[in-house]
Amino acid sequence: MRSTKRITAVVLLLAAVCLYGCTGFVERFYPEETKDPDQSVFVPVDIEDGSIYFKDFDGNVITLSSAPEKVASLSEISTEIICGLGAGRYITALNESSLSVEGAPISAEVLPDYESDTDKLKELSPQIIFYDNTLSTLTAAMLRTAGFTLVRVLEKGDISTAEANIRFVSSLLYKDSNGEQMIAEMRAEYEKMSVLAELIGVKKRVYIEGTSAYYGCGGDSIVSELCAYAGAENVFADKSGTFTTNAAELKQKDPEAIIVLCNDTDNFQIETVTKRSGLEDVYAVRIKAVYAIDAKAAARPTQNITKALKSIGEALKVTK
Repeated sequence: MRSTKRITAVVLLLAAVCLYGCTGFVERFYPEETKDPDQSVFVPVDIEDGSIYFKDFDGNVITLSSAPEKVASLSEISTEIICGLGAGRYITALNESSLSVEGAPISAEVLPDYESDTDKLKELSPQIIFYDNTLSTLTAAMLRTAGFTLVRVLEKGDISTAEANIRFVSSLLYKDSNGEQMIAEMRAEYEKMSVLAELIGVKKRVYIEGTSAYYGCGGDSIVSELCAYAGAENVFADKSGTFTTNAAELKQKDPEAIIVLCNDTDNFQIETVTKRSGLEDVYAVRIKAVYAIDAKAAARPTQNITKALKSIGEALKVTK
């Protein structure tokens, strides 16, 4: 039954392309199901009267009759992806934090973080509002009540989450080929780093710390996966997500390098780690193998995780 439905959907979709010229849209089809339900559901589900119906990550149906010409991006994650796709000109409004994103349009209306000016958005009339869970539930509800189409992007996860976000956003903007090219380039960077690490023989054990002391990153985090491509093993690979640890546990694990996610790498002070009581005998501390990488690049599921990969490669002497 599922196979018949998918064949019918493909035929309908191709017919819509011929009739309505949506040539970029059908360059890739997405699975209706994956092992992780949080990454499964953005998929064209039906076509009627020239409109294409998507499901988002929450299972909500999104209806589009043409490529959006105006969108609001209330998430740094969506802003990064949209600008990376070369579609920044479509952003008519963005949240304040998105101003730091490379390529963010200076002509866009700037809205406060965590909440939004409903009247201003009505004036701008974006066809889609991208957001993540940093936007308050109340504000999101108010925007939906006002008639806006809200689309949530994923703010946490692993490398596959970044790819899911890219495919989702690129599909809604009718820029599927751009999204696939972006993903292909990312995968090429992972492979290149993996080959170099293997050739050089990098086999380091690392402790990955978040932006707060003793706040570790588990084996299912983006940064842990990136370290693996650079030939490094997360000493807390058995942990999931983020967790708290202590000096005694670190001494027992005795990592050869420490990677710290930092919001300001230019002003990072290695002493904030090496001078902690109880870490004197940890190998990474003794040889001062403590490195700071940009927290946003290392944690946000967008194409910019390759920037964090580059920093990790340089820290572990895989690349220069």
